[in-house]
Amino acid sequence: MPKVVDADARRDEVLAATWRVIARHGLAGTTVRKIAREAGYSAGVLAHYFNDKQDILGSALVLSHRRVGERMAHRAAGLAGLAALRVVMLEALPLDPQRLLEAEIEVSFWGRSLGSPELAALQNAEFERLWSRLRKLLLDAQRLGELAAGADIEEATHRLVALIDGLSVEAVLYPARVPPGRQVALLDQLLRDFAAPPLHPARTLTE
Repeated sequence: MPKVVDADARRDEVLAATWRVIARHGLAGTTVRKIAREAGYSAGVLAHYFNDKQDILGSALVLSHRRVGERMAHRAAGLAGLAALRVVMLEALPLDPQRLLEAEIEVSFWGRSLGSPELAALQNAEFERLWSRLRKLLLDAQRLGELAAGADIEEATHRLVALIDGLSVEAVLYPARVPPGRQVALLDQLLRDFAAPPLHPARTLTE
């Protein structure tokens, strides 16, 4: 009998290999030949699953984001408000080798997107998905009374995205400046900035 090939599994193998090649060589140095070699297939086999290099790169980006999103949903299950927002943000920060690789891929795509309308449109769509996820969690926190009065949800969302992007760039280019502990501390400070003051502040010794 002919061997049954799981097309989705093979595509995922190729995309995982693509991430490794991008991390090693950058987008400019990533070729279909290198991806095929990393995946253990011929370039001809890749042509059965992808239209061209652009299709491979775009699919790799989407799959990377999908897996991050799955981790976020898993970690936030059963949580709400700022607690859910914190674990979602932790999954987006480059705190370990896997998440650092994801950041390297993301940063590499930014430059290439400047010269590719197709990749730029894909990046914009993925950005909006992340923005919507964070905004929804902030609105949930606001509904629960966890945010300071008059909190600007759009500005808060922007600050969260800026933290992710900024720390991703620094972790890729200047890793010594943003070790994991520093990243978490910056996130927690930002969340404290958003939070409503406690209902019953601690009394001082002079009261």
